[in-house]
Amino acid sequence: MGRRWAAESAAMIQNVSKQGPPLAKQQKVGVGVAAGLLSILAIVITIGAINEKNAPTPPAAATTEASAGQEPVGAAPESNPAPAEPEADTVLTVENNKDLAALLAAVDDYDLFKEFAAKYQGRTIKFDGTIAAMNHHGDYKTRYGILVFAGDSTGSGVTGPNFQFKDVNITSDLRLTGSNIPDTIGVGQKLRITAEVEGYAGPEYQDLFLLDPVSTEVR
Repeated sequence: MGRRWAAESAAMIQNVSKQGPPLAKQQKVGVGVAAGLLSILAIVITIGAINEKNAPTPPAAATTEASAGQEPVGAAPESNPAPAEPEADTVLTVENNKDLAALLAAVDDYDLFKEFAAKYQGRTIKFDGTIAAMNHHGDYKTRYGILVFAGDSTGSGVTGPNFQFKDVNITSDLRLTGSNIPDTIGVGQKLRITAEVEGYAGPEYQDLFLLDPVSTEVR
């Protein structure tokens, strides 16, 4: 038994002696690889430090000041201008004045007639009308009171006030214009009237809406 133990011990010593050199060689290889990696890492760190040193510094302060000094730019607010009223010297028509359009379309609206006359007294209006009646003014033979209705009719369905040219001469006061001026005019004559608003006479004067003719075109 002692010899067997001695033989096994000798075999173990021999195996250890045979494995010793390869282990030492592996340790040397590992040390060499580690040294190589350290060298590469040192080179990478050095290059990074050089690049960081040479990189230009952004002008942060200048950029901040420039941004702070700029006014915020926003979309311009949309404006909705109110419709312009006709100027004082503009002739009022149904196209440019809604009040005149309402006046000519109204039926027996005496309050509206009075309000329009007060608001636009002295202003010039233009509309199509028809002579509804002609009477001598007082004892004069060549001066008339001429009643005019809006539109082309003097019968049923008439709208607007009772317009009147008061105390006018057909030749000098009506200022007739047009391509075919007749020698005389009478009831039923269609006219295109341009006249200045004088005022509203009221019920005691048959609710007459008084006009001063500017020009009267025969239609």
